[in-house]
Amino acid sequence: MTISPAPAGTDELPAMTSPAERTRLQALLADLVESTLTNNLSLAPDGAAAQARAAVADFLALYPRRPLRDNSGGSGFNDSLWLFALARALAPRLIVESGTHRGHSAWLFRQACPAATIHSFDIAPERLAHREPDITYHACDWSEVAIAARDPAASLLFLDDHISHARRLREAHQRGFRRLLVDDNFPAHALYATGGPPLPTLAMITDPALASGRLSWTRKGKAYGYDHDAAAVADVRALVAGSLVLPELAPLTHHRLGSCLTLVRLAG
Repeated sequence: MTISPAPAGTDELPAMTSPAERTRLQALLADLVESTLTNNLSLAPDGAAAQARAAVADFLALYPRRPLRDNSGGSGFNDSLWLFALARALAPRLIVESGTHRGHSAWLFRQACPAATIHSFDIAPERLAHREPDITYHACDWSEVAIAARDPAASLLFLDDHISHARRLREAHQRGFRRLLVDDNFPAHALYATGGPPLPTLAMITDPALASGRLSWTRKGKAYGYDHDAAAVADVRALVAGSLVLPELAPLTHHRLGSCLTLVRLAG
């Protein structure tokens, strides 16, 4: 069976002519999400895999009712599924998001974790198009507010703000966060994949083969450059106890590629 790509701007799961095929796609997605957590138990608590499997079904029923039909520049269908499923599986009581954008991901977190305390930060609040009444939105950088993970095992930090991952991981560790979701985690050879990557990315920080030196690339005809200093981020590398770039769902859903969304566990 060939699944045609969703029409531009809709970001919907393609309509199935056969309910059985939709059920089969749901099963394939659930298998992948469950096996991902099962095979990476050091990154998730006990029982997370079983929760994630059930969350896929909930997400597929929920997503067509999302308040923002077009989340251009933010999480698409594939990353949204991972965000929802992992938040439901990890079951944090505190969620902090750095990078609100239009408000879609904060809405996802609320649906996945109805009882969690959620703070969402963005320095460009004018882009916010949807607010949840029981989420606290901050029109500033997250480092400007005294917020910490008093219970690291029950806290989750989502980084999607295009700010240096080295800086953000240092801040996260200092504030007690030990479990993170990190977006736009592109390796050095794929920095052209996004505008304004969070340099250096986690993938660059933890790449033993990446030497210090000038990195150059182009995106949409514009030239970019970055001077990487491997020694300067050695302290950050030591903070990372484990990380996993989440498997790409596009081969199953035929939606646009994700943004190297990565599950991270910090040491300590």
